[in-house]
Amino acid sequence: MAIQHAYTLNPITALAHYRRAEGAGKFELLLVGEGAFLKIYEVESSNLIAQCRVFNSQTVHGIAVQGEEGSGDGLISIWGGRSFTLLDDIDLANIISSDVSSLVSNEKVAPDWLLACAISPFNASGGCIFITAHSVALHVLPLDGSKQMSVRRLSSPSRSILYSANIVWTSESSIMVAAGTVFGEIEIIALKMSITDSTESSEVLFTFTGHEGSIFGVQISPEITGPDGQLTRLLASCSDDRTIRLWDLSPLNSHPKDPPPAKELLKDTGFGGVVPDSQGIFSDKLCIATGMGGHASRIWQVKFVTPRNPELEKATRVNVISFGEDSTVQQWALDGWSKGPSENSTRDGLGLEKLTLKPKATLTHIQEFSHHTGKHIWSSSLLATGQLRSRLATGGADGAVSVFDILLDGQQVEQEIGQVAHDSPADELPESHRHARSWIKSLDDLIEPLPPAAIAQEPVEDPVEPVEEPAVQQAPVVAGSKDENPEDSSKSKKKKKKKKKPAVAPKDAFNKYALVGSNKVLFTTNFGRVVVQSNTSTDPWLELSLPAGSESDLKSYSVVTGIPDHGIAILAGANGKVFMHSPSRGIKQIANLKHKVAGLFYIPRPGHDTLLVLATLLGSSGASVITLRPASLEKVTVQSINLPPAFVVTSAGEVSDLIILGSRNGKIAVYNLDAGASEQMVDIDDNFKCRDAITSVIRVPDSLETPGHFVVTSRDGTYAILLAFVNPLDAEALVLLKLVHQASLPFGPMIEGAAYCDESLIVNGFRSTTFIVWNETEQREICRVDCGGAHRSYVYSLLPQNGGTFFAYTKASKLHIHEQYHPSHNVLKTGGHGREIKTCAVSPDQLFIATAAEDTNIRIWDYDDAHDEVDGDRLQCYLTLRKHSAGVQHLQWAASSESSHYLFSGGGCEEFYVWAIMAAPGKKGLGAVCEATLDDLSEDRDLRIMGFDVHATSNPVEIGLAKSPSMYLIAIAFSDSTIRAYWYTQAYGFEKFGHGRYTSSCITQIKVLISEESGSMILTASTDGHLATWGMDGDDDDDDDDDVGLTNFSVTKRIKVHQSAILSLDTLPIGPDGFLIATGGDDNAVSLTYLSSDEFALRLAVPSAHAAAVSGLSFVTHSHDSADQTGIFRICTVGGDQKVKSWAFKVMAELEQGRFKISELVWQEQEVGDKTTTNVADAAGLASIAGGCGHTHCLVYGNGMEIFDA
Repeated sequence: MAIQHAYTLNPITALAHYRRAEGAGKFELLLVGEGAFLKIYEVESSNLIAQCRVFNSQTVHGIAVQGEEGSGDGLISIWGGRSFTLLDDIDLANIISSDVSSLVSNEKVAPDWLLACAISPFNASGGCIFITAHSVALHVLPLDGSKQMSVRRLSSPSRSILYSANIVWTSESSIMVAAGTVFGEIEIIALKMSITDSTESSEVLFTFTGHEGSIFGVQISPEITGPDGQLTRLLASCSDDRTIRLWDLSPLNSHPKDPPPAKELLKDTGFGGVVPDSQGIFSDKLCIATGMGGHASRIWQVKFVTPRNPELEKATRVNVISFGEDSTVQQWALDGWSKGPSENSTRDGLGLEKLTLKPKATLTHIQEFSHHTGKHIWSSSLLATGQLRSRLATGGADGAVSVFDILLDGQQVEQEIGQVAHDSPADELPESHRHARSWIKSLDDLIEPLPPAAIAQEPVEDPVEPVEEPAVQQAPVVAGSKDENPEDSSKSKKKKKKKKKPAVAPKDAFNKYALVGSNKVLFTTNFGRVVVQSNTSTDPWLELSLPAGSESDLKSYSVVTGIPDHGIAILAGANGKVFMHSPSRGIKQIANLKHKVAGLFYIPRPGHDTLLVLATLLGSSGASVITLRPASLEKVTVQSINLPPAFVVTSAGEVSDLIILGSRNGKIAVYNLDAGASEQMVDIDDNFKCRDAITSVIRVPDSLETPGHFVVTSRDGTYAILLAFVNPLDAEALVLLKLVHQASLPFGPMIEGAAYCDESLIVNGFRSTTFIVWNETEQREICRVDCGGAHRSYVYSLLPQNGGTFFAYTKASKLHIHEQYHPSHNVLKTGGHGREIKTCAVSPDQLFIATAAEDTNIRIWDYDDAHDEVDGDRLQCYLTLRKHSAGVQHLQWAASSESSHYLFSGGGCEEFYVWAIMAAPGKKGLGAVCEATLDDLSEDRDLRIMGFDVHATSNPVEIGLAKSPSMYLIAIAFSDSTIRAYWYTQAYGFEKFGHGRYTSSCITQIKVLISEESGSMILTASTDGHLATWGMDGDDDDDDDDDVGLTNFSVTKRIKVHQSAILSLDTLPIGPDGFLIATGGDDNAVSLTYLSSDEFALRLAVPSAHAAAVSGLSFVTHSHDSADQTGIFRICTVGGDQKVKSWAFKVMAELEQGRFKISELVWQEQEVGDKTTTNVADAAGLASIAGGCGHTHCLVYGNGMEIFDA
């Protein structure tokens, strides 16, 4: 069977907006380059509507669309490497209608690597211009009536080696090129040509220096109005020095008659050294601004953001957006740009005296957008959608495509407060509410200040008492009056007194917040005032009155909690009185707890007609549960409960009629109010570990059909899902809490809360000074606010409609409110790892795929081979596991039970974990618990686990070494050439029973081989090109006291199968005691070895199977003919040459003394279709997946993933 492409999840390397004509379906499309494919998405619906292979093997690097703002009224250029092709609107329509699935026949090859392209916006027949990596311009014209093209090479004044380029058409026959060189220079080149004849001219207009590294990105701005009122252009550049620079190109408007003297164009390497004075002064005068510090790593590209229709009578506002290796987008504003003639200046050939800056402009950082994981944003497309608003699409190394709005200067659409009904449909929201809005209010903006008489009654700060200091001793007076006695003079010195400081008048300030609606806030002040937000933006905020005699109860100290669904707030102060605010009755006292109230916690109980509020008390070992009936608001009962010793309540929730309390030290207490409010005896899963305060307890919605489950979040950066159920058979532990999932989040560690929106789990918390709302189910960020950090009063609400957020907080003594009715960005295409994938494993039932990458994360996927890729993604990520601190080297699955699996992971720093994968509530329905950690570590813990193998056994006779059922034999190879063997059981953990040491060569692969006749052995592959077998029944090791009783493994047989390191290995049992061993090496060879009992009997090799090292291989299919005792076996391989190949070989067997034995191995001739090209760069390996209808899939992983039908 020929190898055929099935699915791709690769870095997104090209993006372009395309606007179809009105009436042609969805108006706005996004063209996406992923691998060798062009994919087309509808922006509004996020649907993939078509895809087409563009090149045979080359990855798409760029897409350009003719027409202003991608209007789609002409050509589309697609290029990558040296390959390119041109499409028209008819070709695109055929792709969308699925009439065309491949454009490979239209692929053209240029003489050099292509960096940039621009299509003429003036004339449909003007063609396009390409710039190559050696600064050569190619003019490509499509020929009428055919798919043929004419390619003309234009003269170039420079042959610099380029890293980046940008092209702008300035007229129908002239272009301007900005070229960023490897040596840190930027050349501005003017090209003129004629379409009708071959006349052309070119010259270098400017050569800018100043960057201290290679130029990674350049862009020329559209025409803008400068501060002098003249039309001009700017140039933006970014470099390996992690700076962004803006350059003034206004001398182009002066049209100098003569080019700059040759000495002014002298070049240097850009990495230091002496720069000629003329060139240095020239660049310094034209560099108007420099920005740095926004990105944490290198910057790959920059783009300009300007008003859609700039006003010609005043200077154009200019923003720059930059795209970095840190996978973030940073927005910058150009401030202070001005030009004027310098004093006593002399005019040179370019009129540079007009460019002296007064003062020098600055690039001010506005905001950051972080919508990708891992590293690198490789592509972007910007489309103006309003006068001050643009839509930005970004593609990252994680394979995701995100779309979000950029507002010029970061301005909000509307600054005034305005509430919108949260149940309004998305299409009914005003345009101003489709974007995040923020506003800042001081306390005086919201309520009238207290009169001076009232302030005078407030306690004031104690004045500082004067401090008497001893007088400084003076030297005796030598010259002076004769009547003057030095001693009297000294005694007459008075002691100095410190001036008395005036009393500081107290000032009111925001204190605590509570929600009385999903986007309606109530707050208290330090003076004990209570204020609630009005229902409309035109009405003032309302100050509420406390009951008579309690006006001072909330002064200086207050705690509040809100019940948004009922518009209720509960308030308490230092004297123990508890108040309730309701819209209909104002503030009423509902209880007096006689102690200072430490905290108030609302406990939601869906399906009940009562409301519960837990009040914890300072200086008391108990707490009170206040029960309210919202219908009457007067029937209040208070029930006391006793807390465990040193149990400080930080959160509360309810599940299955049990009250769950979380504490400051990560402990959990359970109460049953229906059973007298007594504390229940609880048996908590040993795997549940919480190292900091539990900040929320959230019941899993009944709609997920998982009764008894609840979620807890913690300030150790994790959240967990537990199952609570009552055990009537155990009198000592009435309530069992079973852990079904616990995971770390990509931000934190201050995780403050969680909520469910539909079927998605939404968590919120702080990372450094930023507040983040995260969709854990979909693995994407919803909201990000730079609020200053977690140590402040705040309140947060998840708006149920469209996944919006409401966040109110105190910063610099002012109330800040951030409100958005949609997530911060739209995900057109979900991604995966943002770093190189190092290992992959397929579960025994073929349902799940586990991958691990250099980002140290483990992802668990489901692959739907029956799914049509045009309708969505076949690969769906179910879980992301974050625990490893170093790179993961190997993964392996093992069956645990009918409903769960074990996943074993190992990598750097000797980290080895056992994960229990099981069913859990939620949209994806999968949970993971780290069940065990290997603690048998070296003294320095600096070894790397190179590989391991796990063999599950439930029959002790099967291996002869097992001690109990449900055990796992684990053999691990370490980077110091040692191997260790362990037994693992859930009850007892790891038990080491053997070890061994190889030669000085490093072991790269390890397998446990178990046969019916030969028993068990270990097979290893190493960097010396040898396969080795190890006996597992050696002598006990008595040399080291720590190793007493351990079996000392030793090598029994070795065979050299490769000239150097063995990089990949797979085994296949054949017969009662034989194994076929396939290996791929650093010598580009593929080898097949037959192991019978403990003897290497046969070997077959293909010396030059690939043009580079064979990094991955796997057995895929085999067939058996019982008539002549032959079998046909197939393996698939992948190498550093980005080739995927299928190899078939025949196995001939015979019976010898009643035993099955292989007599010959024969390679089969490769057929057409037995090899193909993958767009996965740096392929690390290959895994096989059993598909439906007997098909087998091969998954190639590295910088991305690609699946083939084999």
